[in-house]
Amino acid sequence: MSIGTVFGERFGPILQSIGTLLSKRVLNTLSVGFYSVIILGTLALAYFNPVYNWDILAYVGIAVEDRLETAEEIHATAYGEVQEAASELQFYKVTASIPYRVGQYENPDHFVSLFPMYRVKLAYVEAIKHLGDVAGRVHATTLISTISAALVGVFVIAWSFRRNFVQGLLIIGPVSILIGYVFSAREATPDLMMAVFTLPAIYFVCREKPFFAAPFLILAFLVRPDGILLFFALLLAALAVSKYRLAYLALFIACVCLYFPVTGSAEHPGWWPHFYFSNIEYQDDMRGFNPAFDAVLFIKALLINLARTVQAYDWLMLLAVFLLGFALFIRNGFEISRGQWMAVIALTLCIGGKFVTFPLPDDRVYLPYMLPLLLVLMEIWKPEFSVAQSGTKRVS
Repeated sequence: MSIGTVFGERFGPILQSIGTLLSKRVLNTLSVGFYSVIILGTLALAYFNPVYNWDILAYVGIAVEDRLETAEEIHATAYGEVQEAASELQFYKVTASIPYRVGQYENPDHFVSLFPMYRVKLAYVEAIKHLGDVAGRVHATTLISTISAALVGVFVIAWSFRRNFVQGLLIIGPVSILIGYVFSAREATPDLMMAVFTLPAIYFVCREKPFFAAPFLILAFLVRPDGILLFFALLLAALAVSKYRLAYLALFIACVCLYFPVTGSAEHPGWWPHFYFSNIEYQDDMRGFNPAFDAVLFIKALLINLARTVQAYDWLMLLAVFLLGFALFIRNGFEISRGQWMAVIALTLCIGGKFVTFPLPDDRVYLPYMLPLLLVLMEIWKPEFSVAQSGTKRVS
């Protein structure tokens, strides 16, 4: 009697039982349950344990600036509302942790001078204003983050069912944490709100339905106007692989037409002053700040933030893994539609362009693009971990 026969007789029933336990239906259910736990845990953290970063002061100040007359009143209201909601330690961090924050806490005019760099995020600011009338402005930022986290989670699950990669949620859950899903949900930042719109936009890009993607792309841009990079990246990708070149050209032109009124009405100081402030040196007072462009400082900022990204953040390494996975899909003959090609090209260009033009190292900044890229790759791969499966799945 062969070893295989003996092994089969002794362990065959056990293996059959394991196969039943790890059937496709069971693993699909477990995958949804696993990802749902991550969503619910994130919502609990976002709502009951929010993080009050310095940016929340600016957003609250902007939400009340049209109702108050002086910088002193705006300053007192913003700091007062945040102090009421935050713990002593959190309030200390936003007012006294570094000399720059001490200066902002002590000088209302300096504080208000920073508003144009935040006011430009039009949809996010308007959401805070309108929700703030009902729930309070600080709590409004918590509600926006919590609702955004819920919508992102629900859409990810819906996409996985629609395109038959439910077991991919076992991978998507941990990776989404690495690219800032939980952290973004706890902070007063517009990144997760932007992801609410980039996800359906990229879904329709994959389906080659640019006019269905259009409203979501516009909304994403209104949340963060640096979303114009996605429009440009989609245009470049369309020129390379899509038959809808004119549609994406029209979308890019529409975005450019919106860009200048949005940034102009916000009195945004421009790309280089904002770049200098965020990536080179904080300025106490942004009034009249307009330094000449310096290529050496620009390259130095890129290299420093590249080093910070590699040392302390995950998005760049994950992007490399994503692209390596995509290369393996190509090599192994996975069927990749024209829309999927376009989405991968556009998102990769957008992420790279975003870092080069404004090299913030934080994972959350790239979440609105990294998460849909991950889902496109899962859609191509359709991973299955069930014991009883009929070979490798391919996506048409």
